[in-house]
Amino acid sequence: MRVTITDIAKKAKVSASTVSRVIADNPRISTATKEKVLKIMEEMNYHPNMIARSLVNRSTRIIGIVMPGMAEQSFKHPFFPELLAGIASMANKKGYKILLANVATVDEEKQMVKELTLSGMTEGIILLTSRDQDSSLEQLVAEHFPFVVVGRSENPYVNWVDNDNFNIGYQLAEHFIKQGHREIAFLGYSPGALVTGDRLNGYKKALQDHQLAFDPELVVESKFITDNGYDLMKAFLADGGRPTAVLACDDYLAFGAIKAIHEAGLAVPTDLAVAGINNVPLADYHNPPLTSVAINAFSLGTKAFEMLRTVMKNDIQSYNRAIIPADLVIRASSRHELHGA
Repeated sequence: MRVTITDIAKKAKVSASTVSRVIADNPRISTATKEKVLKIMEEMNYHPNMIARSLVNRSTRIIGIVMPGMAEQSFKHPFFPELLAGIASMANKKGYKILLANVATVDEEKQMVKELTLSGMTEGIILLTSRDQDSSLEQLVAEHFPFVVVGRSENPYVNWVDNDNFNIGYQLAEHFIKQGHREIAFLGYSPGALVTGDRLNGYKKALQDHQLAFDPELVVESKFITDNGYDLMKAFLADGGRPTAVLACDDYLAFGAIKAIHEAGLAVPTDLAVAGINNVPLADYHNPPLTSVAINAFSLGTKAFEMLRTVMKNDIQSYNRAIIPADLVIRASSRHELHGA
């Protein structure tokens, strides 16, 4: 049978309200009484009802995390577990719990955001993706509900944390150009997903700065999260695409692309150099080891929680943006220099 506050109060010979004040760490309770009640709580294996406490204190100490894609898809990629680990580590240190929700569509996201904001279940929300014309963000801004986005937003009333994805695209494209490549494919542009759009714009700027023409035929579009690099690259090669290098928007897209390249009888990096983004652990052990950009997903997560906590505790509205450094890691998949370069 579950132990109640009344049981604790009876054994401690105090009122139930005194036990409640001990649980809330009320300074009006003497040290001696507090120690006596806490000792009895431990002896009786009593755990406070968090839901009941939240109703009284109007504080759930729960934050909602809205993650894109079906759970079986999202958790296959190391980025999301690492990002969540960063959020959870900071939440745990500050005494918060996290409530995770997966959403497969924009409509599902809007509904989930509505439930999390209006139910009183959460004190704040972290959205793990951003997109053009994001109605969920507009909804949260209108509700004046505390939230942070992992990903750049063009909405001036949104707090967000991200990498400099424009610079990531620029760095990778310039790396290939310096290797002597002139026909560089961009694999994984998802219309509407700001992260891939920023990387594409960085790629375009690098071409421009090196007096190379942008060829839209070298841009391979994909569905964010759901498409795989193998199918995209296989179709691209079958349609006659013959670049000398491939900049993939994600390491897993790059792994799939390498498989398709090998099946086409081509070698990496001799015939086609390849690079990805995220620097997942497998990148170092792939054949060949994959050039990538370490985006420090754990740090994105810790910063997102820190920012959300500031928003939740601050009555003054201010809008913050944080950029987490990213590092280019060059490996064998892109090291081949073209003859005559």
